[in-house]
Amino acid sequence: MRKALAVLLLPALSACQSGAPLQAGPATVPAASAAGASCPESAAGRCIAIVAVGRPDSPASAAPPVTARDLQHAGQFTLLDAQSSPKTPDWTQPIRYAEWKARRVDYLVLEGPADSVAGLQTIGATGETLHLRLADVRQEKIVVLDNLPITQSGAARAAHQASDLILQQLTGTRGLFATDIAYIAVTQGGRASSYRLKISDAYGDDEKTIAESQEPLMSPTWSPDGRRIAYGGYEDGRSAVYICDLDSGKRTRLISEKGINGSPAWSPDGKTLALTLSFGHNPDIYFIDVDSGTRRRITSDAGIETETSWSPDGKAIAFTSDRGGAARVYTLDIDGGAPREMPAYGKQTSNPSFSPDGKTLAVVVNEGRDSRIGMIHLDSRLSAGSFEFISSGPRDEKPSFAPNGASLVYAAEDDRRGQLKIRAPGGSLRQIHGDEDVREPAWSPYLN
Repeated sequence: MRKALAVLLLPALSACQSGAPLQAGPATVPAASAAGASCPESAAGRCIAIVAVGRPDSPASAAPPVTARDLQHAGQFTLLDAQSSPKTPDWTQPIRYAEWKARRVDYLVLEGPADSVAGLQTIGATGETLHLRLADVRQEKIVVLDNLPITQSGAARAAHQASDLILQQLTGTRGLFATDIAYIAVTQGGRASSYRLKISDAYGDDEKTIAESQEPLMSPTWSPDGRRIAYGGYEDGRSAVYICDLDSGKRTRLISEKGINGSPAWSPDGKTLALTLSFGHNPDIYFIDVDSGTRRRITSDAGIETETSWSPDGKAIAFTSDRGGAARVYTLDIDGGAPREMPAYGKQTSNPSFSPDGKTLAVVVNEGRDSRIGMIHLDSRLSAGSFEFISSGPRDEKPSFAPNGASLVYAAEDDRRGQLKIRAPGGSLRQIHGDEDVREPAWSPYLN
């Protein structure tokens, strides 16, 4: 068992791709699908019309098709066909609500460059800005008004952010369109095998490779601001932990001591990384100050301690340990006290991941050859309450919550090839990157 748990610790070499900062690829977005002069009366869900406003030569003019695709993916709305819209308004004119009501539109989305009319641009903003208005047509009022910056990634990111805000207003839950998932893609080929640390959006699109190696890559983890990824790797036959800056593409080696250096996890304030280090002896959890490199030992048991997850308030951690003879999940207050052991839900319980509200731990439950993802619902002392399985196996691992807490991604193995599966609200499942051998998912924070 100790040998099996040690495999979880094995770090890997990678190198942040040198050269230019990451660039998003061009968005290819289908047109809105609903056809006809008005929204169908029988359509399930609410009808939304999305209209581009402002200068067509602005980068912001590319946003409406992206928002249309996002809201189609949400599956809760009908979109009015763009060709069925009344005359396109501009920012200086009042909305003609009667015309939209006649087309049975419930909500109207207006998107375009904020600099097309004086006074719309966010104070202090630089460059282009996407201006968003969401109108409740039935109540004849604006319910969302915002300015979203367009960065070097282009208008797609701002459009995804607009989609998230719209979904939050209409459903009460913020969307996940402006988030990414980091993962490891593997190409098997014996000595010629390759490992790539990649990121994509939450629908598996807009993939980018940020690190590549012939040695295994493991344990990607996002900084709280979404601008850096830490991961484990090998260099010159020695394990190390690296940080990649996603804006510049620069890679920094944080630590490479004798023995194990791996399983990094960012603190909620972004100042500290929890790591598993062994210095050639027993693997324990350490905290390392990212700026100074100062480290502090947190555990000192004879067992293997690894797979740290921080509570959202930064006051506690959860981790995996075999100090009792089998892998179990423990929680520990940062300011002191003894670790609290979670109950045994199978032969082994491991790989804890805190939900964004800190009320739940997703874990991997090993039941012999099979493993499934379970949820431990915590009480106010971070002790176990109720428990439920949320995946069916047979080999599921590495759960990671979406920043809204409503969805969760995990790795699954099928026919000896890794997959990424997303469990959405209501228990529905979808798969991304089905044409690759993928593993080790980590969901980003909101990237705005």
